[in-house]
Parts: sequence; structure tokens; C-alpha cells
Amino acid sequence: MSGMYRILNLVEIQDLLWELHSFLPGSAKMYYIIKNFVENRLYGFEVIVDQWPCWTCIILRPESNDKVPGYFRSYYMCHTKSLKDLRFFLQRPGVVDWTQKAVLSGVPHDVVPIVQEKVKKICGELTSIEHRFMYAWMKDVPPEPAETPEGMKLTVLDSNHAEIIRDHWEHYRTNPGLLVYFRKVIENFDNSAIVTSEGRLVAYICMQFNGSMANLFVDPEYHTANLGVVLLCDLTRKLIQKHHTAYGFIKTKDSAFITSCQNIGFTWVPQGSMSWLHYRPPIKRVLSGEKLVDPKQQAASDSQDSLKKDLFLNALPLSCNECSGIPAESGTAKCIHVGVD
Repeated sequence: MSGMYRILNLVEIQDLLWELHSFLPGSAKMYYIIKNFVENRLYGFEVIVDQWPCWTCIILRPESNDKVPGYFRSYYMCHTKSLKDLRFFLQRPGVVDWTQKAVLSGVPHDVVPIVQEKVKKICGELTSIEHRFMYAWMKDVPPEPAETPEGMKLTVLDSNHAEIIRDHWEHYRTNPGLLVYFRKVIENFDNSAIVTSEGRLVAYICMQFNGSMANLFVDPEYHTANLGVVLLCDLTRKLIQKHHTAYGFIKTKDSAFITSCQNIGFTWVPQGSMSWLHYRPPIKRVLSGEKLVDPKQQAASDSQDSLKKDLFLNALPLSCNECSGIPAESGTAKCIHVGVD
């Protein structure tokens, strides 16, 4: 749509990728998601900018929802050099389809009120807002490897572990595509895991399509074994050796885990901190058979469906204090993000 946005071709996307690389680590989320798109690990997306070549705003979005994997439908992944420009860009006609449900990821914290105002004007609703701080390894040398406890083995995940990981995280985000998603990230990206001498998976950390480390989990039975530190250091070393940015997103209110990551050596990246917004369009009165359904009742029903089905894959945190085992906690703690029977 001329004047509103520009859809980039492959050559232009390659040029954009090189430019984003120069802004690392703050641009890491958009850099790696586009990199994976260019390298065919993602499909069905398009890259739009506010102008070219002197862009200030980027959005990666589906060409159409039937062309992308089910777990990335209605996703708008944002990056900007200018908060002011992004505020206007998100409201330009055709940039976001406000008639459909959508997930806006990578929205800077200061832009959230503008989106809330836009949604209020069109009588829509933001059903979820999740804030994240970005922490990255900024040192010239990788972390020293942490010692794996006796009787345990430091290894990697394989596809057979996908169901176990799904079972842990479906309490945090339920979605039919979750199992397929974890199989894909295990197949495509680096990870680290720890198993017992009997081969039982007791701790792991994964990557995501946006290049972030995520899903650091330690079985509560082993929270005093320092396994979270072992895994975080191991995966960070793997990424640094490949000249990648080792980073993750942490919930802004998880001060204990933030402190733990700082103690290990991770640094806050202000430019990378962002929010994930789940948008639901205005609800119209609809006829159900001969009965007119009240919008409030329909909203309540849709809200329950959202709780069951929605999965903010790029909002999955690096971990949280309770499920990371960092710092060591006594054995039976559970957290709200995962379920352990």
C-alpha cells in the first residue's frame, strides 16, 4: 500500500538484516527472527517498513494466517528506532488488521499506552499485556563452565523430549501447536539438557525463533543442585562460540531471577526491553439460532477460549526464579508458569 508501508523484497531484506546486525544486542529479537525467515526456518511471512531505505519501523507479519505455522498466526513482530514513529506506524491503515485477533510482540513499554488508546477508540480489548526485560551476555569472554553434579550428564535435547517439555509448559501457555513448536525448536536450534544416570530428563534450556534463550527449567527435586547455572552457562558458551548474541527475556516483576542472572554475569539491555500484547477486536451482537447473544456474554466466552488456546511463543520467558533452580531453593517449590506432578 503506497505511502502507508513498504513490503520488502528478498534483496532488501538481506540489506535490512545487515543493518540490524550493526545494532546488536538491542536489535537481537528482530535480527534473529528475520534471519530465520531468510534461512527458511520460518515461512509465510512478509517484512514491512514505514519507508525505505531510511526506515525507522519494521514489522514481520504473516502474508496470511493460512500460510504460517499455526503457532504464529496473527503475529506482528515489531522493531523501531523511534518510539514516536512506531506509535503512528501501528495506526496506519493496513499495517495491522484490527478486525482480527492479533498478537503484537516487541512493542516498547512506552508505546503500550498508545496501543491501549487505539484499541479503546475502536472498542476492542487487550486481553493480555506481558512486559519483559532483555538481559544479554555482554562480556568479551564466555562464562566459565559450571560443574555438572556426579551421577548426571550434560547433554542436548532430542525430539523425544518434546512431549515432556510440552507437559511442563502447557500450564503456562496451552495451545494445540505447542508440541509441534517444541519439536521445531529442538530440531533447529541449540539447547542444553541434563539427565540422570538412568536417562531421566531433569533440567533443560531451549532456544526460540527470535534467537532468545528460553524455557530454563529444573525439576524441583533438583533445585539445590545448581543445574540452572550449569545449563545457562553451557548454552551461553555454545552461542558465544558461534558469534551469536546470548540473551533472554525475563518478566519485569521477577526481581529474584533478575538478580540471579546479574550475578551470573548477564547485563540489562534497555533497547531490547519490550511488551507482548494480545488484542481482541470489537464484539458485535450476533444471532445464535433465534437467540440474540449479548456482547458481554460473548466476551466472557471468548476470554475463556483465549485462556485455553492462546500461546505467546515469543513471550515465553528465559525462566523464573521458582522453576530455574537459581538460586538454590529447597525441593518442592512450584511456580505458576509450569506444572510438575
